[in-house]
Amino acid sequence: MNDKQTPRVLSHDERHAAEAAFGGRPLNPRWSARAKAVYEGILKSLPAPIMPEEVVADSQQEADRAVPASIPFQQALDAGSLIDVTPTARQVGLSFSVTVTKPLWDTGIAPAHTLTNEEQSSRLRDVLMAFRLRLAAQPTNAPLIDFPALLSFPHGGVPQPVPLFALIQPDEHNKAMVTLLLPTEVATTIIPMN
Repeated sequence: MNDKQTPRVLSHDERHAAEAAFGGRPLNPRWSARAKAVYEGILKSLPAPIMPEEVVADSQQEADRAVPASIPFQQALDAGSLIDVTPTARQVGLSFSVTVTKPLWDTGIAPAHTLTNEEQSSRLRDVLMAFRLRLAAQPTNAPLIDFPALLSFPHGGVPQPVPLFALIQPDEHNKAMVTLLLPTEVATTIIPMN
């Protein structure tokens, strides 16, 4: 008897499920049972999550209250929900305004109070450069871009690829503005179109 399974082409749903699993995006409840099985199978085969559960839970709680949909941009900066990193972004070749959410800053850029300003700047430059490289590789720009960045969790550990997102939207002068955020914050930024 032949135990070899014949490979088959993935359906549209299954391909989206695979991309979501590798990109760190959530499972879509509207996917077919086979697509959900693909998603769960990939998640089981991937290495253990990089961030400890309590850090993810804390960042989710912060994301839930970090930037409400109706808060104006300047007010979010003043409240500390967003951190303006445009000067550093310009140093790595980005020509538009860039902000980082407080949860991303606290877990990815400055996770330990013992980090020096130099170490924080280096981690920020690494994240910005990862975003810049992903942007350069994109044939067209979408309003939400996922990109991996190498970060070490806990501080001092071996750097691991961490999925991050960039939300591109116009500012009050209709110029591009980018906000970098954690995957747990993406759902709070998406506004339903219907």
